[in-house]
Amino acid sequence: MSISIIRRAVATGIAVGVLSIAGTSAASAASTASAGAGAAKSAAAVSADHHRGDHRLPVIAVDWSAAWNSKDPQRLADLFVQHGARYTDHAFGTQDYLGRAGVVAWANHTSGLIRGAHIQVDSALSFGDVTLISWTFSGQVAGAPKPFSVPAVTVLRTRGYQIVTDDDYYDKADVLSQSGF
Repeated sequence: MSISIIRRAVATGIAVGVLSIAGTSAASAASTASAGAGAAKSAAAVSADHHRGDHRLPVIAVDWSAAWNSKDPQRLADLFVQHGARYTDHAFGTQDYLGRAGVVAWANHTSGLIRGAHIQVDSALSFGDVTLISWTFSGQVAGAPKPFSVPAVTVLRTRGYQIVTDDDYYDKADVLSQSGF
C-alpha cells in the first residue's frame, strides 16, 4: 500500500471521525463566536437556515451541494475565488483543476463520466477557513452495468465566502466494484 493511499485514508478517517463526534454544533459555536467578535464572517463560520434533522449545515456546504447538483458547472465555479482556485478529486487521480475555468472543466468531465451524478450532504463542520463535508456520492459510470453510492469527504478551504481549494476523498475501488467492473 503506498504512502499516498495511507495518507488519504488517514485524512478521510480523521475528517469522518471529527464530523461524527462534533456533529455540526461546532459550526454553530464558530458562527456565534465570529458574530460576537464583530469580525467579518467567513463562509466556514456562517450557519445556514437550511436544516437537516436537528443539525444546521454551514452555508458553504449547502451552496456547494446545491451548485454541484444543479448540473450547471458555472454555478459551482462561481463559488470559488477569482484567482488561485483549485479543485482536486483524489479518488480519480491527483490532477488539480485550476481556476474557475478548471472547476468548470472538472464538472464537465464528471458529468460526462458519471450519469446522474448526485451528492447528498450527510453532515458538515466548519472552523476558521476550513469546512469538512461528509457526503454520499452516487450515479452510474458510463458503460457500467450498475449504479454506485459511496461515502465521501470533502475539505474546503475558504477566503471570505469563496472556496480557495476543494479536496474530494472517496474510494475509487468501491465506485468500480459497485458499478460491476
